[in-house]
This record gives sequence, structure tokens and C-alpha cells, in this order.
Amino acid sequence: MVKGKSDKNMEGLKKILHSLNVISNKLFGKIIAKIDELDPSENTRQRVISAVILVPLAVYAICFSQSLFFFITIAITILMTAEWLDLTKSAQDQKKWRLIGLAYIAIPMYCVLKLRLQQDTNILLWMFAVIWTTDIFAFFSGKTFGGVKLAPQISPNKTWTGLIGGVFASMIIGFLSAFMFRGGVFFFVFFSALLAIIEQASDLLESKFKRTFGVKDSGNIIPGHGGILDRLDGLMLSAPFVLFLITFFSDKF
Repeated sequence: MVKGKSDKNMEGLKKILHSLNVISNKLFGKIIAKIDELDPSENTRQRVISAVILVPLAVYAICFSQSLFFFITIAITILMTAEWLDLTKSAQDQKKWRLIGLAYIAIPMYCVLKLRLQQDTNILLWMFAVIWTTDIFAFFSGKTFGGVKLAPQISPNKTWTGLIGGVFASMIIGFLSAFMFRGGVFFFVFFSALLAIIEQASDLLESKFKRTFGVKDSGNIIPGHGGILDRLDGLMLSAPFVLFLITFFSDKF
């Protein structure tokens, strides 16, 4: 009797897992199809697939494994340093650029580790949620509506429409995040919007570096994204800003 009941439970579990697999495949297929309508390039498809793999890993490390988070952060720091050394190998004033690279990489990575050491991991989740949401909505708002270029000489694909779409989406994240902290709705809506603007400025800063060195991507380690510096460009100014916030407005978190 017990064996028969166990077999039935296993069959039921298999059916549930199969149904979830079918639903997720259909949903993912629809998302890819919609993305193809907006931007049919293989690069965009690769970006989505990379994000689907990397984002859950990042969320798991933030919420459940400090040691994994530290390992990933150290590995990323090493890879970014290697990319920066490769970017600057032909620079005229190589020593100056390598010192700039040291600060550009070390400061935000220190801030990220410091944020992970906070008792409340929701702070990091909020920061990454704003960064990811801003990036996604800025990209698709710009692709959908077009409009005036934000900084054509630095990043010709960015538009003011994309920036507005990203900032608006970040304000929604801020509204939702207010229920996890003590700061209230206005505080988190305002600072989420400000963080979104800083994230986009950080993105432009990395684009400026690439223009200076005459390259399109900092590397090719992540399909659809390029290098680690390309993927984490928005983090470089955002992490120090968030550490500043929790230092001077600790009662809001």
C-alpha cells in the first residue's frame, strides 16, 4: 500500500513538473518572440538567455550564500581587472590609465562587499532590482519609441525616451521596495529614480572609456553582453551611491 501510494505521488509530481516545464517553455518562447519583434538581432536574444541564467544565480548568492557571493565578487574583480589591462595595453599614458582602472574597479567592488555584509540583504536586492529594471526598460523604451539621442558621441543607441522609461520603471521598484524598509514611499521612489539616473550615467562612463580606447566591447565572456565590465557598467557608480545612502540615511533602511 505504501509503495503504491508513493508511486502515485511520484506520478503526480512528474505531471506537475511536466506541466510547469510546458508553461515555462511557452512563456519563454512568447518573451523571445516579442523581443524579436522589437529587435530581431541575435545579440539581443543572447542577452536575454544570459540574463535568465545569471540573474537567479546572483539573487541566490545575495539572499542565501555569503560565501558564494564573495567568491563571485572576487572572481568578477579579477576578470574586470584583466579586461581593463587588455583595454589599456595600447594607451599612451598607460600608468595613468591603470591607476584610473584600479579606482574604477576597486571602489565599487569594495562597496558591493560592504553592502553584502549588512544584516539586511534586501538593500542589495533593491540596488540590483533598480539597476536591472532601469537597463531593461531603458533598452526596450528606446527601441520601441526612439527619439532624441541621449549622448550620441558616447553611446549612439541611448535615447532620452529610454532614460525616461528606465527612470519611470525604477520608481515602481522604489514604490514596492518602500514596504521592505523604514524610509517610506517618497524616500524610495525619489532615490530609486536618482539611482536609475546614476546607473545610466555609469553606463555612459564605461561607454566613454571604450570610445577612448577604440573598442566596442570590453571582452566577450558573456554572450550578448560582451565583457564583465560591459555587463556591470551600471554598478560602478551605483554601488558607491547606495553605500553612501545607507551610511547617511541608515534609519531609512
